[in-house]
Amino acid sequence: MHIPTGSSPQARKQRIALLFEEIITNGRLELADEIFAEDFYWPQFGLRGPDGVRSWVVAFRTAFPDISDMVQEQVAEGDIVVTRVECIGTQLGPFRGLPPSGKRATFTAVGIDRFRSDKVVERSAHFDIVDLMRQLGHQTLEVPPVNRP
Repeated sequence: MHIPTGSSPQARKQRIALLFEEIITNGRLELADEIFAEDFYWPQFGLRGPDGVRSWVVAFRTAFPDISDMVQEQVAEGDIVVTRVECIGTQLGPFRGLPPSGKRATFTAVGIDRFRSDKVVERSAHFDIVDLMRQLGHQTLEVPPVNRP
């Protein structure tokens, strides 16, 4: 497998595509060292370095062993790459403290990755957790309607 080199917008987008299509979908955990800097930080989950990425992927793939993350579109500007992916998987393991539901879900996620040279140093990921929980059959908290005078 060819890992794109350099810090061009195209090379950076290709490196992030490897995260979704190879590391997450195909379990190619060894590629994390090629894509993420040693000082990488994912504040949402308190994860650091390529080992932090690997631990997250293992947990996610345990919850969704048949996960398929396919890049739908990417935009690169300066040192940032924004990627929209379609995620499809069946919850066969625990996820966020919830037991396996055996249900399949399709959801969209957006990742925002900041680069230094050709490696990712920070990321955030966003998706509709309420919709995902609904698809998986888990109870979600209903937000009560606002009472207006």
